[in-house]
Amino acid sequence: MRRSLSTALLGLALLAVPVTASAEWRRAESEHFVVYGRSERSVREYASMLEDFDALLRRLHGRPKDETTPIKLPVYLVSDIEQLRRAIPSARDNTAGMYVTAPTEAFAIAVRDGGGYENDPNRGDDTVLHEYVHHFMLRYYPSAYPAWLVEGYAEYYMTVDLGRERMVVGGYNKGRAYSLTAPGMTWVPMGDLLSKRPGELGKWDTFSYYAQAWLLTHYILSEPERRKKLGPYLDAVRSGQKPPEAWQAIYGDDMEALRKKLQAYMTHPLAAGALSRTTPIEASMTVTSLPASADALLLEGQRLKLGVPKDDRPKALQAIRTAAARWPDDRFARLVRAQAETQFGDRAVGEGILNGLLTADPKDKEVLVVLGESRLMAAEGDEANRKAILGEAGKLFARAFKIDPDDPRVLHGYAEAKQLEPLNENMVNIRLRAMLLAPQVGHLRLDAGRVLVQTKDYENARIVLRPLAGSPHGGGEAEAALAMLKALPPEPATEKTATKPTVGNGGR
Repeated sequence: MRRSLSTALLGLALLAVPVTASAEWRRAESEHFVVYGRSERSVREYASMLEDFDALLRRLHGRPKDETTPIKLPVYLVSDIEQLRRAIPSARDNTAGMYVTAPTEAFAIAVRDGGGYENDPNRGDDTVLHEYVHHFMLRYYPSAYPAWLVEGYAEYYMTVDLGRERMVVGGYNKGRAYSLTAPGMTWVPMGDLLSKRPGELGKWDTFSYYAQAWLLTHYILSEPERRKKLGPYLDAVRSGQKPPEAWQAIYGDDMEALRKKLQAYMTHPLAAGALSRTTPIEASMTVTSLPASADALLLEGQRLKLGVPKDDRPKALQAIRTAAARWPDDRFARLVRAQAETQFGDRAVGEGILNGLLTADPKDKEVLVVLGESRLMAAEGDEANRKAILGEAGKLFARAFKIDPDDPRVLHGYAEAKQLEPLNENMVNIRLRAMLLAPQVGHLRLDAGRVLVQTKDYENARIVLRPLAGSPHGGGEAEAALAMLKALPPEPATEKTATKPTVGNGGR
């Protein structure tokens, strides 16, 4: 739990108790999350903390209490950076947590070693909560936000103190504060902050960028009049006005005046808002044990969903084969091996494993999906039989759809299997449904935007693509979305650019 600093540190110390190599993985499923970890205590505490944070965001943004979430966010708790690299080998040494999107799903990983940093005692928590704000906003308030607000908003809420009696919003991360005040650290020019993404800056400027984005967001949300002007400012920028000019027009400050105001603002005690607790400390959830094979293959299975670079495949395949051989009759071990085989090993062996699993359980949705995806990959390399192979894939995804019609992976696979058929309204709706179920996944947004463009529904194509095109971390998918937007016909003056967001009140 994120309570007072002393309580939080005590909780981290308890979580840092070493676990033995034979400890089983646990799975805690709560209302909005599925948390995986190495002890029942750790998954219960973390799932409760996440539900607490989700409830606070919903409360501050006026979400209905009975609102349901179709897709729960998976979160994996690992003991150190080496475990994290089993899923994401490229992770940097100081990584405390990550939020990643595969082609059809999103998940988070948090390092729970309890070590922390001098400037971040909540190691792993701030990172995951920051990313969950992005996850939350993309689900409920997708729009073309400037990068500084996307990051500043997440920074603002990630520092929440979830106390036993009350919750406090508006604190600060010591690492970010250090970036604003440390000797030798220079501020990013305010015009660059308002106009650029963090990826467009150098490494050290990136630290300042995040800190300034947090401070500017705190400055805006801390005072009602400044908060009221945020909507008109965003409208001005979306209409094409340059961000510095829009700021001066709406807020009255040129960039030098804004910098001075922020530097003066941070020298005074920061305003924070407190709310009484309305939810219990421990959330309702179901905890189950995973099979012993999860110890060797759970994180590797997540890596397969992200894609393994060509040069790394031989080593990864051998490691998975060796691990799976220890549990020859275990469904999970066989499934992970089959996925590796069908992606970059022996497809016939992989599909043989999958068909054996389907014989045991014809309604195993995960097996149907992996086999369907294997058939899609097989179709790519067999032009002569492509139509027939895609037909086989379509039947597999249709079977999976009958089991779970609200799985984005199933919908995406079915639409891919119909790629040779003329685009019709049903296929457009399937692409849109997949995107709406997992709006955080850039690949699904691109798919939805593409079919909307093909059917000349340009207004909705813009609404779908703009949140991705403006994403600070969208990478190649953001660039593709931006290119698609630029290729559209000129926007009619009466066409709406996006649904206006509801900005949280920060607890005040």
